[in-house]
Amino acid sequence: MKIGSDEMTLHLARIGGLIILLVLCTFYPFLPGEYDGLAVPLSALAQTFAMVGLLLVPVGVLWLAYELRKRARRKRNLPTKARGSYFALASMVASSIVAIAVSLGAFMGRSLSLGFLTLALWLYIVLRLMPRLKLLKKAEAENLNPAPLYLVFIPSVVFILQITLAAPAREFSRNRAIAQSAELMKDIEEFHTRHGRYPSFLQAVNKDYHPSVVGIEQFHYAPNGDAYNLFFEQPTFLFDFGIREIVMYNKLDEHLMMSHAAWILTGASEELEARQGWHTVHKASSPHWKYFWFD
Repeated sequence: MKIGSDEMTLHLARIGGLIILLVLCTFYPFLPGEYDGLAVPLSALAQTFAMVGLLLVPVGVLWLAYELRKRARRKRNLPTKARGSYFALASMVASSIVAIAVSLGAFMGRSLSLGFLTLALWLYIVLRLMPRLKLLKKAEAENLNPAPLYLVFIPSVVFILQITLAAPAREFSRNRAIAQSAELMKDIEEFHTRHGRYPSFLQAVNKDYHPSVVGIEQFHYAPNGDAYNLFFEQPTFLFDFGIREIVMYNKLDEHLMMSHAAWILTGASEELEARQGWHTVHKASSPHWKYFWFD
């Protein structure tokens, strides 16, 4: 019995659909739209899956090589030892490690609901697959098993796309949020024109001015000498190794962003600039905007 072209097309469509879904989840925080508190945890889950999911690729490659060799030997009427169940069991173990890692990532990201949901989903999948594993131990089908295609292509393609598109995604969301701040900056300057000073604070129940990026919650404002700091926190990726990116505007280029509030309260004013705590600073594409990387 040979696997039909329609069946193979269906499996390839599923693989493509899962890749698209995981990529969309990864870059969801960087897309235009209203703020979504689940965007960053959801992106972290997709990123964790792609990174830890690379463990599945060697298992998938070996399993696929076995399936192709089995198929070739059967065409030549040569006997082949049935070992598909071993590869299936190995893939289950590796997949369980990936599922646990993804759940732990959710727990560490303080998204308990997503963590428990991931574990529950994986448990459901295991329960559904166990009968098939038992059948595979008794007798292997003659057609090509499509399972290794999922193991090889989904994590590897998603990971490659994450690495490739990460920098453009950061740049896009950063530039969009900066552009969306124009109305707020205009109103701040008009306040200064009317009152001869900048507002002391902009803390309010309704923010009114929005970055319009899914993963950026709000703009933050703080007076700073004869100017002010306007800033927001940009989403980052897991392979940025814990970096937090703060994007800030100061028209006098006197940017001040501290790593700890206690430093402001306990440090001498002349020490503040030297003790900010960031390790890298970059100029953004717009004048007087910079972005700082904190550990």
